[in-house]
Amino acid sequence: MKQRQRSFRGALIFCLGLGGCAAQAGSVSGIQDAVVPHIAEYHFKMSHAEPGSSIVDASGVLGYRFEKVCDGWVTEMQQIMILQGAEGTPVNSAYSITQWEDFAGSEYRFRMSDYLDGTKVDEIVGKAVRQDDMVKVTYEIPVEVEEELPADAMFPTQHSLVLLKRAQDGEKFANDLVFDGSGDTPTNRVAVVISDRKDAENAADDPDAIAQSPFHRMSLAFYPIGAAENGPTTEMAVDFAENGVAQAMRFDYGEFEVLGTLDKVNRLPMPDCG
Repeated sequence: MKQRQRSFRGALIFCLGLGGCAAQAGSVSGIQDAVVPHIAEYHFKMSHAEPGSSIVDASGVLGYRFEKVCDGWVTEMQQIMILQGAEGTPVNSAYSITQWEDFAGSEYRFRMSDYLDGTKVDEIVGKAVRQDDMVKVTYEIPVEVEEELPADAMFPTQHSLVLLKRAQDGEKFANDLVFDGSGDTPTNRVAVVISDRKDAENAADDPDAIAQSPFHRMSLAFYPIGAAENGPTTEMAVDFAENGVAQAMRFDYGEFEVLGTLDKVNRLPMPDCG
């Protein structure tokens, strides 16, 4: 389940930039103003299974909160996924995530917990800071350890904003190194193909009409750093609206596929920072 959890987070929130995200902050200032803080609910169901697949059914729900605060962006996610194997009892997995990232993409803090059949099986807490010649990562839980990443490794939210800027500018491809801190593969080379602009096609409960913006379908492939020659661990697509709302998601796990549908979305208020 770790690959599934990591890939979902990485698909929603990106970052770009040789020389660091801070250097890119000015280029996405307009996108930062256009992105809508929001809270959303999604449901998941299996959309396809290959003959002989070891998974015969999949379903789940996701709660997602993307909020602007005075010193940065806060992301919270809680997901429950139930997988039914061809033999045996269903497996119930869940995860929760809280992330904070400053507006410049230079500091990042994260807390993630994994659950299996109601029991916590993993927890990761840490932070990362961009320096002149590297990104320094400090893990606090499960063990205290430091790690150095290449200077062009980037954090999630700023990457997301620049990817939206690329779509707005008509670019079709991206290939970036992204660190999110999760699981066994916290740093991935993410290859992205960006579609043309499309009209919204969801039926979400949307009282603020924020899920009706045009979107770009972004197809992603995740290559763990140091093992790219083995091919992507996960492939998926996100219908990413120009205001930052993910309108739909499609996960391809090889022998089966899962569709994520937006059920409900509400705008969150902007912070009052005096």
